Amino acid sequence: MRPVGLKRRNQKGFALIYVTFTTAFVLIPMAGLAIDFGMLYNIKARLQTACDAAAIGAGYMLHETTNLSDPTQVATITNAAQRYFNANYPTHYFGSSILSYSAVPATANGGKQITVQATASVPMLLMKVLGINWSQVSAIAVSNVKYIAMMIVVDRSGSVQREGENASIVTALNTFVASSTSSYLVDGTDTVGMISFGGTSRLDFAPTKYFRSSNPNIGSAINAIPFDNSSTNTGEGLYQAWTQLYSMNLPGAFNVILLLTDGRPSSFTGQFTPKSSCNSGNPINGVLEGTVGVPFPPSSNSTIYGLLSSAYNGIPEMNTNGAGLATPNSGCQFALPNNNVSYNPLNDFTNFPSSAGPYLNVSYAANPSYPYYATPGQGVSTQHGVGGKQGYYDSPGTTIGNKTSERYASFNFADNIGTLIRTDTTLQPTIFVIGITYNDANEEPLDPDFLARLANDPTYLSAGTDTNSIINKANVRVYQTGQTPGFYCQAAPTGLSGLTTCFQAVTSHLLRLSQ
Repeated sequence: MRPVGLKRRNQKGFALIYVTFTTAFVLIPMAGLAIDFGMLYNIKARLQTACDAAAIGAGYMLHETTNLSDPTQVATITNAAQRYFNANYPTHYFGSSILSYSAVPATANGGKQITVQATASVPMLLMKVLGINWSQVSAIAVSNVKYIAMMIVVDRSGSVQREGENASIVTALNTFVASSTSSYLVDGTDTVGMISFGGTSRLDFAPTKYFRSSNPNIGSAINAIPFDNSSTNTGEGLYQAWTQLYSMNLPGAFNVILLLTDGRPSSFTGQFTPKSSCNSGNPINGVLEGTVGVPFPPSSNSTIYGLLSSAYNGIPEMNTNGAGLATPNSGCQFALPNNNVSYNPLNDFTNFPSSAGPYLNVSYAANPSYPYYATPGQGVSTQHGVGGKQGYYDSPGTTIGNKTSERYASFNFADNIGTLIRTDTTLQPTIFVIGITYNDANEEPLDPDFLARLANDPTYLSAGTDTNSIINKANVRVYQTGQTPGFYCQAAPTGLSGLTTCFQAVTSHLLRLSQ
């Protein structure tokens, strides 16, 4: 019986050796595969990070470049990309070596792009037992830099002048756009224009690629902004900027409207139908302006100024000698010398229009360039939002002489134009807004909810600054899905430093969004 038992013990020993040998043959390559693949994944990720950094880092240099056929400018871009790549991919990272690397800048639709790609050779560790000594990983990154087409829209209303903020605005704008050493915008590459607005708007600087090198240039236009005693026709300023973007005809560019304002809308442009005693009852194109101040909203019987000219005429808009009034105005009480104080608007008008229109479109004529004006007579509502939706305020009515109604209509007018711009699928304009604040209890404060809504800032939550607004009633974000998002920055009431901080934030967003 003993020999039989010995045979069984020998069989067990052989099985143990066989299993051990088989396990080693299978598990060691599997372990090697796991370790080596983990290393390959790590190196691949690091290589991709380096390519991304090179493409993004060189993007700024690419934006500054005006001629990609110039070897010197191309070398500046590729050298910048190389520096960013080297900073993010150490030499012989995990024993790897770079087999190939390239950074190629080129023109593209609506701008320029740089393509960075690299391949690394990676030594294997445990996979060598299977005869695999090396492997390769590759990465590619593309940074697209769009040309910028920008209209700067500056509020030149009376409050800016009263608070002495005009000097700070001029200095901050010069730093932002007129100085080649501090501006992200590139003369000869980007296109820039500027509009200022009070009750009316003025094209201070026609958009051009050579905004610094032209004569006159953007700097001289900034220094000559006609700040005066006027109201705040925000909708007019936005509309005219939108019109100028279309005149640039750069649908592939990064189209931007930068609005700089310190107040709530207090006027709007339209075609007003007077009583028979005024202009024989024939319609008059003009701007309905009202006083601003605290508290807000103004009482229903606050003063309303007479109808003013819808076109900028180079003189203070609220001139007490009657200059700047809408014409023709034969027989109209608002044209009489009354210092705009004792005037009762009901002497000339019963209602203001429920459907208004910007300057050159005050009669609601068809304008095929913009979808909302495709139908004659449609205009921009002063009572509700685009498409019959609620506006910024509930329908305020159209009674002339009711100051609250007129002010709310001004908000709705501007809000609707903002909506039209943000839903423009051809240019897809982005609206940036900088709000200026003051430490002055006698000055009407701005409404940050409204300004953030104009910008359609996705990071802004409604603060409920105005209990009458639709935004506050619904207790919702000001961001509206399906419309181009923008950015709102509220400058601290510290003069130039607050504005400088906001302009720096805008530059940061331009750098990120234009790529």
